[in-house]
Amino acid sequence: MLILTEMPATALSRRLGLALFRLHIENGIAVALGMAVVGVGFALAFGLSVTVLAYTGALCASIVDQPSRFSIKPPIFAGTVLATSIISLLAALSGGSPVGLGLLVIVLSFGAALISAYGRRALGVGISAVLALVLGMSGQKDTFTLAVQHTAIFAAGGAAYALFALAMGARLDDRNRRVVLGEALRAFASYLRAKAAVFDPAETHKLALRALIEANGVLTENLQIARDMIYAGTMTSRRLLYANALTALVDCFEQVLSSDADIEILRRSQHRHLLRRMQSLTADFTNDTESFVIALAAHWRHMPAPDHRVQLHAIAGEIARLAQTSPLDAEEEIARAAFSSTHTKLARAANQLDKLFTVIRTNQPLTDKRRVLNLAAFMQQETASPRVLLAQFRLTSPAMRYAIRLTLAMTAGYAITLLFPSYVHGGWILLTTALIMRANYSITRQRRNDRVLGTLLGCIVAAALIRFLPGTWPLAAIVATVGISHAFGTVNYRITALAASVSALLLIHFMYPGTQPLFFERILDTLIGAALATGFSFLLPSWERRNVPQLVNTLIRNDCAFAAQALMRVPVEQTYRLARRNALDSISALSSAARRLLDEPGADKRVLSALNELLSANYLFASDLASVRTALLARAKELDAQATDDALSAARCIVLDTLAEYRQARAGRPDHLRRRGLSELPETAALPFLRRRLLHIERSARSVAALAARAVQRG
Repeated sequence: MLILTEMPATALSRRLGLALFRLHIENGIAVALGMAVVGVGFALAFGLSVTVLAYTGALCASIVDQPSRFSIKPPIFAGTVLATSIISLLAALSGGSPVGLGLLVIVLSFGAALISAYGRRALGVGISAVLALVLGMSGQKDTFTLAVQHTAIFAAGGAAYALFALAMGARLDDRNRRVVLGEALRAFASYLRAKAAVFDPAETHKLALRALIEANGVLTENLQIARDMIYAGTMTSRRLLYANALTALVDCFEQVLSSDADIEILRRSQHRHLLRRMQSLTADFTNDTESFVIALAAHWRHMPAPDHRVQLHAIAGEIARLAQTSPLDAEEEIARAAFSSTHTKLARAANQLDKLFTVIRTNQPLTDKRRVLNLAAFMQQETASPRVLLAQFRLTSPAMRYAIRLTLAMTAGYAITLLFPSYVHGGWILLTTALIMRANYSITRQRRNDRVLGTLLGCIVAAALIRFLPGTWPLAAIVATVGISHAFGTVNYRITALAASVSALLLIHFMYPGTQPLFFERILDTLIGAALATGFSFLLPSWERRNVPQLVNTLIRNDCAFAAQALMRVPVEQTYRLARRNALDSISALSSAARRLLDEPGADKRVLSALNELLSANYLFASDLASVRTALLARAKELDAQATDDALSAARCIVLDTLAEYRQARAGRPDHLRRRGLSELPETAALPFLRRRLLHIERSARSVAALAARAVQRG
């Protein structure tokens, strides 16, 4: 275990380091700083009234200020500032015409939802557009000249924020790459913590395995975020260091993943003391990885290397002690072989953890073969092609159905403001509806609950700030709350809703100082918007259960590609790594869908049960494939090339045929594999061990095929 004895790393400083070295925290601080710079600059140059208007433009621009590679930021900022300025002007000019403003609401709602087909970043642009509409509605002007003047100030504020954010992005580009690497390490630590729980005999196996699969999904997502940022642009020496560390992290993850192949056998055994030893070892892996995060944040280069030899030796000694007696039955033989195999894999994981430590501590590169990888192939391919948008113009498209739902909900909200102008405030209803409603019902439901509670608390906090903070001090609170709401947008939406409500109410307080903050009315508006978002979610819904067959098909297809590469003695490194990534991403995608399906009304518990069984079996299948790859690399010199190729080829054909015909598979689960005992396999004979593992993989493939068939039938 790695202990930072030479550094002032107390338990408190460790927790603080892990809490503050976060991508979303740093992004929130950067946004708050940008808002402060814009506010101070405009206040010194033009006064308070102009500053408040400039703030609105900066606020709209800040929404798209998300962590990403620098190259895509300029066009996003330029498009957002231009679009929101035009929308703000049109909203102000059409303020005197209910029909004109209604048409603008309809067109904007439809467009903001439809562009969500381009991904999360486009969704941010849509929210910025809706916010610009709401702010433009609130600031309706009597004359064209006055509307243009106010729009010019709005645009200037947005442009000023964009320029500051771009300057900060260029200056902090290297640090952002380091932070995303830290986020990936943090997710790996969480995965190891869940892995340790799987080894814990006191934990329920199914629940622990389910938590491990969830942690695997978070890790794969963070790894992809890290790839997208670290692999982008020219590979400088500093970026190469981060790329080396990320590659070492992925290899370490594969080693740990491979140790799950026999977890069901280990859990059935009577040797709970061995399980507890493995749990303790994996927990120490977790602590080591968290120490790596702190070291990465603090640029520590002088730290002791992790050392797990004592723990590994103790596990090996206990396995050797058990081997001195004859097994009572076949189950005991299988268990002993599984413990021995798992110990070997954990030893390899510890060795890979040492390599990860070396890369983080020093500037030493990895082997040259890593440099020949086409890193761009591992990044998510983003496009702004109009073909993506044109492809959505069909009723079966989730983006089109979402656009119709949001448009009708927003139109209904606007109609309510026309019918009851003295009781409701249209801007807040429209903004609440747009912020809550998403293409997926599960997310809409969660955001509704968070928004209502967050708004209620935000109104209380805003009232207190206006009451007790003198003069213009609430402006500082606006800056802080904008940063907080931005930081937690993808982490904890309840905090975002609270902070956003505070900043919006304080901003309205400064824009219209002669009016009283209508806190109770805002709560009523929020409830109306939440009701509209929830009610219209049942119109042309895109239920998650309809996506199950497609997700299962993708899972099986990627399983086939991964198996085809893993069951080769010398696969192409690039192709193997891409296939492995895609297979693990498919597990993550299906796991996320199962979690969302749980929140849908009328969800069939049998479907959920089938999906969870499939996820467990598929995760263990991926672990099996990873264990073959790691074994081939570790024992290459012991294997006869021709015999190994023959065994791999036979297993590969069986596995691929089994997975390809999963729709015709029996929708049941085969009995667990009965394997030859450890006593039949000499320690130096690597090929018999390989054949045993391949036999296990064939049985795992049949299990996956059967469970996939069941999931599709019930879905």
